Amino acid sequence: MPAKGKVSILWQILFVVFVPILDLWAFYRIQRLKKYLLFVYVPQMVMAIVIIVFVVNMVFEENGLEKVSKFSDDLDGNEILLTVASTVMGLGFTILSIYLIATWSEKWNKKFEI
Repeated sequence: MPAKGKVSILWQILFVVFVPILDLWAFYRIQRLKKYLLFVYVPQMVMAIVIIVFVVNMVFEENGLEKVSKFSDDLDGNEILLTVASTVMGLGFTILSIYLIATWSEKWNKKFEI
């Protein structure tokens, strides 16, 4: 059930950052869950699907396992770049989530000011 009054912006941020499922509840409380899913979850899912399709496509091609092995060998030394890239993307989505919950919670709280 959505909140009936003001919400604590600090608690909302803590829910988003530290407890994976509570991010959904935090956005639901301020009636912004659909927008959150559209802005954060959908892009994450699209990126994951693209990566999965890329890897699965490589595996099922002719000599697919050899191509995957060669791809892995080609990454030698570049694993750090992939790790950094995935970390930066994850951090970017977290920062976006923090920005959205803080901004939208503040707007939510303004509705209850007299």
